[in-house]
Amino acid sequence: MSLTRGYAFDIGTLLADSRPESILSIGPATRDLLADYLEQRAFLVRPCRIVTLEPADALANLGKLGRFDLGIVADTLEQMDKIEGRHLIARLRDVHTARFCVVVTIDARETGGKSQWTASDFLGLGMTLVNAYDHDSVPRHMYKYDIATYKSTPDWLNPSDWANPELWDKYRW
Repeated sequence: MSLTRGYAFDIGTLLADSRPESILSIGPATRDLLADYLEQRAFLVRPCRIVTLEPADALANLGKLGRFDLGIVADTLEQMDKIEGRHLIARLRDVHTARFCVVVTIDARETGGKSQWTASDFLGLGMTLVNAYDHDSVPRHMYKYDIATYKSTPDWLNPSDWANPELWDKYRW
């Protein structure tokens, strides 16, 4: 089983759940993963707009592209400086996508220095772990961000706890 196959199911699930009309794909590994979805979309409904960026020029060209329904980043962050990678994730999260996923090699100690990323980096950026994969003893993780499920509404945040409307005409505060 190839590494791409490991997270192909999770990306397919994300595509099926969100049914995007526009996709931003960053990294070479995502082209094959999107082929089936694009074919189904063209056959059943209407074509899906997809823009593919190479890791080297992703950050520079991102500002010209506008907003997308879904972003997929794979085999990209390992090739970037960590500060640039954080900047890319923040731009995707805040400006260019409503939801996106990142597939990345985790923890340089276990991979012989191939990645400077840790799980806490992604959790700190507001992302959630979808799945962990292990291929040839190289740990990879898939994280996602979705603005619709980013934060659940706490119990105390409801109108009944804000004020006492029944006392408005009785007392002067």
